[in-house]
Amino acid sequence: MKKFFHWFARRGPVVATYRLTVTCPAAQADHVVRLLLAELKGAGLAPSQMLRSWDEARQVVQLIATVLCQAVQRAVLVRFVNRAGAWPQVRQVRWEGVAPSI
Repeated sequence: MKKFFHWFARRGPVVATYRLTVTCPAAQADHVVRLLLAELKGAGLAPSQMLRSWDEARQVVQLIATVLCQAVQRAVLVRFVNRAGAWPQVRQVRWEGVAPSI
C-alpha cells in the first residue's frame, strides 16, 4: 500500500478543468473579455477555449471560458471570481468544475 501512495505522489501536479461563465451586456462584451484575459494572464493562466453565447434579443452575452489549472492555482480562480463579480459591467459570474473527458 505504501508503494501505491509513493507512486501516486510522484505522478505530478493534478490539473483540473474549470468553466467560467461571465454574463454581461452585449455592448460591454469586448471590454469584459479584455479584462478577463488580462486577469487570467496576470495569474499565469490562459483559457483553452473561449465562447460567446447571446440571448435571443442579443442584449446579453454569456462569455464562457474553459481554464486548465493546477490545484495550487485554484485560489487564483476564486479571487478572480470575487473580483469579476464586482466589475460594474458584469451581471453574473459563475464557475464550475468540468469532468475530465476520457
